[in-house]
Amino acid sequence: MPGTVASPQPQVHVRGPIPAAQVDYARTKVAAAFRTAPRPVLFVRLTIERLTDQNPGRLYTVRVHADVSGVDLHARATAPTVTEAVDLAQGRLRAQLARTSRWR
Repeated sequence: MPGTVASPQPQVHVRGPIPAAQVDYARTKVAAAFRTAPRPVLFVRLTIERLTDQNPGRLYTVRVHADVSGVDLHARATAPTVTEAVDLAQGRLRAQLARTSRWR
C-alpha cells in the first residue's frame, strides 16, 4: 500500500559549489517524490553537480538512482539552476512511479 513504509533519506553526493540550502531543497523534493511509491523504497542516491566546461545555459545536473523493491529507477535533469534541475528530476521520478503501478 503506498505510503505505509517510510522511504529512506537520500544519500546526497555534491560535486562543485552548491549552497547548503539548495542541497536541502533537493533532498526534500526527492524524498517527497517517493512518498507515493507503490512498494518499499530500499535505497535512494541523489547527486547534484555543477558543470564547468559545458553549455553555459545548463549549469547544474541532478541525478537520482533508487531501488524500489528490486526495481531500479533513474532520473536525470540538467538546467540553469539547481532548483529547476531538481524540479525536473522530481517530475520524472513521479512519472516513473506512476507507471510502476502496473508492476506485478
